[in-house]
Amino acid sequence: MESTTVDGEEKMLEEELAPAARRVASVHPELVIFGCTSAAAIRGLDGDAAIAHRVETIAGCPCITVVQAAIQEIIAQLSVQRLLLVTPYIDEINDRLQKTFLEADLPVTSVVGMGLDNDLNIGAVPPGEVRRFVVAAARDAITVPDCVFVSCTTLRAFEVAEALERELGIPVVTSNRAVFHVILRYLEDK
Repeated sequence: MESTTVDGEEKMLEEELAPAARRVASVHPELVIFGCTSAAAIRGLDGDAAIAHRVETIAGCPCITVVQAAIQEIIAQLSVQRLLLVTPYIDEINDRLQKTFLEADLPVTSVVGMGLDNDLNIGAVPPGEVRRFVVAAARDAITVPDCVFVSCTTLRAFEVAEALERELGIPVVTSNRAVFHVILRYLEDK
């Protein structure tokens, strides 16, 4: 993906999704994860479902998007009332993510982003910096969150999720952690 902007995400969905799904189909997978949270969220829940359907049609197997996985994981956290979204993204992506989560009836109270618009820069953020940013976002929030979602499969939040939960005393769902749990449930059901 050239840039983590709405234009960059749209370009990736229009030009890269089908060829990538065809390459994945060549190994006959039993499950595909569409692993870009921001791209899955930019067109709302219907757009997210359309991405999954397109991949399923091409790859010949079920597809779960990161947005679907994240929504399942957040809903699994009992009685979330004040959800804080923390992202590496710029405002235009944050706005789309928030709208998609609100469309799913998730109680988003605020979104805090790092302002990064390049996947390489997002991946270069060390886990310790991710942890500091999430803690500051949660502590500075006007509405005290009872759950945090840290978005982006490239951001190294998975590595600090448990430490964040201990430090903040609330559930912390990350894009990669949500996908991991969905995969485990899928395998358990087999």
